[in-house]
Amino acid sequence: MPQIPVFTPAEVAALRAGLNRYREPGAYEPGKWMVSPLNRRPEVLGRPFPAAVTLRDITLRTTEQMPGVVLAPEDRRRLLAAIVEAGVPSVQLSAFRRGWTLEAMRAEVAAVKRLNPACEVVYGHAKTREDVALAAAAGIDSVQFWAAPYVEAAPLFAGVYEKAWRDEDWRKGWVARTVEDQLAQARALVLAGKEGGVRVSAGLNQIPFAPEEYVVRYCRAMHECGAPEIVLYDGPSGVGPEAYAWLVELAKREAPGAVVGVHTHNMFDQAVANACAAARAGAEVLEVSVNGYCSASGQADLAATTMALTALYGVRTGIVLERMTSLARLAEELTGYRVAWNHPVTGPDVFNWGGTEFVIQELKVDPLIHWCIEPTLVGNERRWDITADSGPYTMLDKLETLGLRVDVALVEPILAAVKQEMQRRRRVLTDDEIRALAREVQAGTR
Repeated sequence: MPQIPVFTPAEVAALRAGLNRYREPGAYEPGKWMVSPLNRRPEVLGRPFPAAVTLRDITLRTTEQMPGVVLAPEDRRRLLAAIVEAGVPSVQLSAFRRGWTLEAMRAEVAAVKRLNPACEVVYGHAKTREDVALAAAAGIDSVQFWAAPYVEAAPLFAGVYEKAWRDEDWRKGWVARTVEDQLAQARALVLAGKEGGVRVSAGLNQIPFAPEEYVVRYCRAMHECGAPEIVLYDGPSGVGPEAYAWLVELAKREAPGAVVGVHTHNMFDQAVANACAAARAGAEVLEVSVNGYCSASGQADLAATTMALTALYGVRTGIVLERMTSLARLAEELTGYRVAWNHPVTGPDVFNWGGTEFVIQELKVDPLIHWCIEPTLVGNERRWDITADSGPYTMLDKLETLGLRVDVALVEPILAAVKQEMQRRRRVLTDDEIRALAREVQAGTR
């Protein structure tokens, strides 16, 4: 089939040279990504991003909370292995009092360590010294406790239901009545971790409720008792990027020796933006999940957060980028929850620009014009269809990819037939349907 080139080789070279005038190293990595260099300019950012951050994957815990999801043990093991093999440096397996035996906990810790001995294993929602001791016995590296700022409403968040169900009086020595009581409980857990050789992460949950003076007092107290980590949790998804950055700055100021982390939810589709804003403000740990899985509004998506940090801001994460899409597909298979077609980075058609003529044709000059990242970088693929905006050059390309040799004079009649059939079916056509139509036009039967 003859080609009808629009540009000569010299013109293509000139176009590429023209594009490269607007690209800066780092913001442009050939074959990987092309983003605005303003993302990395100190005068734009106000403060630089850190060189690296830790992404903590919490998918194993959050899938236990998702409606309609019950992972079989073998599926849970498959998902865990895939997450660790993707280079995630910290993984949260579950939370206390969810029925896991010591034997089962040890088995999962061992599975992680076999794949990556350096991967941190975390458990959530510790409440007692016994929880910390159980973590130590299981070989867990770190436990989190989750304190809420509304001490006046503490019974809502303090696990009173467990005692009440056993007909025990939860009012006696169980629920903190003052902020000082709450801080004393937090200090006791940090001390228990130090005694038992378990890293204890001091969580401040429900941060949309947290007055600044409370954040200051809490973080200062955790600093004084030597808490190694403080995580700011936005369970209700009520904090925006600017406010998140401000809270991280407060935490870093009041607890300069602690690692600060964030746990961002996605009700307003800002979980990744919140995580990035927090990282720029000094947060070293960002909690994420595969496909953003969680109950309710969801979490910061692992792949989207990784690529935002990597491509936009030049931050190292240690994640194996090429595994992002296969990990997303595996999680879909195991949970039954499919992401949107244009889900960031790993969506099945997020790199499908339809069949817009100039967009498809520009791929022959440079693929990083209308796509900011190369799909193969994250294990995804670029696709395109014949759509209402397709022209004869794109139709010709499609026929070539289908292995069809047709007279150039038939390209437009074939395109017209395809668009007519699309209207009749109210959808784009499959490759087989296009192939059949092209043959009909060739044979003069269409």
